[in-house]
Amino acid sequence: MGKRAFLAAGLVVAFLAFDFLSPALPSSGPRMPWGMLVTSGVVIGQINLIATWGALGPGNVVVRMPWSILLGIFTWYAMMLGFRAWRPENLGSPDLALLGPMILGGVIVAQVPLWIASKRFRWRLINLEDRGNDLDGGPLQFNVRHMLLVMFLVALALGPARIALPPLALDVFQLEGTLGVILTAIVVTNLVMTVPCIWGALVKANPVSPLAWSVYCAVVTAIEFGALCLMLGSPGSDWLETLFGFFLVNLLQCATVYFVLRRFRAVGFRLVHVSPV
Repeated sequence: MGKRAFLAAGLVVAFLAFDFLSPALPSSGPRMPWGMLVTSGVVIGQINLIATWGALGPGNVVVRMPWSILLGIFTWYAMMLGFRAWRPENLGSPDLALLGPMILGGVIVAQVPLWIASKRFRWRLINLEDRGNDLDGGPLQFNVRHMLLVMFLVALALGPARIALPPLALDVFQLEGTLGVILTAIVVTNLVMTVPCIWGALVKANPVSPLAWSVYCAVVTAIEFGALCLMLGSPGSDWLETLFGFFLVNLLQCATVYFVLRRFRAVGFRLVHVSPV
């Protein structure tokens, strides 16, 4: 239990530190906005990791779900505090106001296919050292302890809101058509990228070749980019840089999920098919 708790706590702290420092990364460059691309890839990877634990993790689902939402909220808070510290001039940006709904929506949407895998195909993320307890998810109904825990988590999440978040107008949460198409493409691509990463990290005994992951990311990115070009038109003469930007984001989100889950595999976690009782 000690190694697992230490690893989980260390990863949460490391990710929140990255989220806080990410606005300090350069958001523009001579050719590519490298900082924004790196941040996007790692944050999408975080969302996938939160969703994986929320949908497939051990323990009571009534406890896991509020915690998954809370982790998404803290990811948002950390990034907003980072903008307040490093780029306060951007706090009023409508694009920045969309960050929270996109992160929380991503945590929820990313869990849907994983819940299907959990319920329909009975995949579960368990620890081999505590297999019996991990397979017992506990009672699904709320009891007083669960209700108090949820109330505490909500209060904990709302507490820093006044410090972390700038005043936001409700109309900034409206998605325009182009952004909606891009987000839909990202959601679909995310599913195609994440499931093989989970399988490769937790089921496969030997590490997957980085070259194999890179080729897979390149193929998926080419399909994603081609579909977007068909729906939205060509990005123009800089299409190659745009394509590489999509590839970099996909590669980083894949690497984030794979290497973190690989560390959890090293301390005993596995993705297993649970037979019906």
